[in-house]
Amino acid sequence: MEFLVMETIELNQQNYTYCIHQQKAGLPFLLMLHGFMGDHRVFNHLMDDLRSFCNPVTLDLLGYGESSKPASEYRYDEQHQIADIKAFINHLEVEKLYIHGYSMGGRLALKTALHTSGEFEGLILESTTCGITDPAKRKERIKTDNKRANQIETDFQHFISRWKELDLFKSPVSVNKSLMQEYHQIQLAQSPTSLAASLRGFGTGSMTPACSDIKQLDLPVLLIAGTADKKYQRINRYLEKQFPNTTFQSIKAGHRVHLDNPTQFADTINQFINKFTLD
Repeated sequence: MEFLVMETIELNQQNYTYCIHQQKAGLPFLLMLHGFMGDHRVFNHLMDDLRSFCNPVTLDLLGYGESSKPASEYRYDEQHQIADIKAFINHLEVEKLYIHGYSMGGRLALKTALHTSGEFEGLILESTTCGITDPAKRKERIKTDNKRANQIETDFQHFISRWKELDLFKSPVSVNKSLMQEYHQIQLAQSPTSLAASLRGFGTGSMTPACSDIKQLDLPVLLIAGTADKKYQRINRYLEKQFPNTTFQSIKAGHRVHLDNPTQFADTINQFINKFTLD
């Protein structure tokens, strides 16, 4: 696999690192947003497959990878991050742009799509929720996220050990051990301080729920969830009924579909993009 050197751009007084993996004429672009504790590298193993039908663009979100890591949780709130992603899209200046987001990155992709009229050809949400609509449950989730943030700051190694054992990440298929180890190393390389701030500023509880807004999103949407991820199977069955123009694909995997079943994951995106990309 061949990867280009990461570039850096200043967006709203914060530095973001990104990589345009290919710029082939005639192909649409695909901006990919990673999840919590990841960075752009979690998608590297997909690049050979993705470059056959699109121009992938990967980005280290605020607080992750080589991008800026502000300590204040308020800089991670959705308004700031949506503004950053919109500024990045303006910087790209490309036609036929799709946006994908995994988990936390999916929530940001969804929010950006709702606040960015006409910029995207389609939206791809992997293991993503529209938020928590029940006020009591939101408060409880904020407490949980704060507790996790405190654990990250107190003993990051122990937190990661417990995190990777969650049922959420159990896969029904055999996952490439080398990729699993790389994923683990990517998580270990993140900054505990910025992870905690990110969790407090843009955790699922902190995010304003968008469930009532998505019915107005006039955009082709692809929903992806792993067969073993029962929680997000339920969530995506609900989302499937809310979006006006949506396809739900259940793939044999856990929460991290892009890691557990990369070939079918890439094939599913290929079919979606080919369906909606006009010559």
